[in-house]
Amino acid sequence: MFRYLGLFAAGAVLALAMSAPASAQSMRYSWSVPGGRADPAVNNYLSARYDRLLQISPRFRRYRMWKECHTITWPGLRQSCLASFDQYEPVLYRR
Repeated sequence: MFRYLGLFAAGAVLALAMSAPASAQSMRYSWSVPGGRADPAVNNYLSARYDRLLQISPRFRRYRMWKECHTITWPGLRQSCLASFDQYEPVLYRR
């Protein structure tokens, strides 16, 4: 009797979960307020600011390259990661 009690309990929980009605919820972030990070205009601004800093700040660029690529240990992929910075955010010099 006690041998099957755990199996019966698991089956009951599974049956209860399967019989519960599914409710569709909208895709909304709890922190999605106008002017917040989820706002597309703010996201675009922050993305452009990040790209600009990569182009004009050598110190920020070195830090981001280290942060994004230092954990890659697969042969050749670390070099590809570092090269992607030159491809997508080339260095611009301030005048």
